[in-house]
Amino acid sequence: MQKIIATIWIIGFVTVNSQLTSSTSPSTDFNVTDVVHHNVVKKSSPPSSQCTSSSERAIKADLSSDDLIWICKTDEWIPYRIEPSLGNIKSLSADSCKHIREVLATDCTNRPNSGVYWVQDKQVYCDMTTDGGGWTLVWQHSYMETSPLSTNMYYFSDYYKACATYASGWCNIPNKKRFNPTEQMIVAYHKGTIVWAYKGVFNYNIDHDWTGGVLVDFKKIADQCTRNIEILPAPSTHSKNPNLLGLAFDKHSPYNYLQNCDTIWGSLDSPGECRWHDCYLPSVVSAKATQTQQTVAIYVR
Repeated sequence: MQKIIATIWIIGFVTVNSQLTSSTSPSTDFNVTDVVHHNVVKKSSPPSSQCTSSSERAIKADLSSDDLIWICKTDEWIPYRIEPSLGNIKSLSADSCKHIREVLATDCTNRPNSGVYWVQDKQVYCDMTTDGGGWTLVWQHSYMETSPLSTNMYYFSDYYKACATYASGWCNIPNKKRFNPTEQMIVAYHKGTIVWAYKGVFNYNIDHDWTGGVLVDFKKIADQCTRNIEILPAPSTHSKNPNLLGLAFDKHSPYNYLQNCDTIWGSLDSPGECRWHDCYLPSVVSAKATQTQQTVAIYVR
């Protein structure tokens, strides 16, 4: 796999081996492993703190610039221009999270971190860990925590709501085929931890109707359920009322779409509680835990 090296352009040669990080997002993380001589035009004032021999090699980020930092060298702050990685800034937006993984991974065990990246000029959450990584988050819903419910929340809806986190809430990216995927994955989280995850061949109906949530040629990635273990999830509703198809999922009878529930049931106006009823949570949480935090997400790759 091709190895990509982040490069700093500086005045003079300096050996720098560190990781520059910011608490904002992965878009400002750079692994500095090589340095190349180049002239740099100062874009802003140097840091206000004094550069002395005691602070030699100190690093200060320039928050006004995507690609400039300052390093203390010989009692002077020297501007360094950083060459950012794919997906780290909007001008280097990637085609998909899979694209980022393929370009930035140095080998099959050294992958970019999961987090928010620029993909097709939008900030999108990328799962770079599960099943080899490269998954683009395209839909999610946190049951009984997101209200009021609406048809905009269907995974086949044309309504756009940014998918920049898998934390509690909901999101949807229309036209999911835009990422040129060959696979899709459905994941259930409890407080950020995967309870179950299954993948299948990309289902093009996901951009058109509820049947797009049916996994084709499915495979298990993870399953911590203590009930109905290794039964794949599928779209569902309850009591033969189809109003939640495209929003609710079941993990009991995956090809009987109008029966049972493992997320919510009822109606958009009055959703009923059935989180984890056909799964139960792992024993580390509770032997038969139900009616507790649950988020289901769809990814494509």
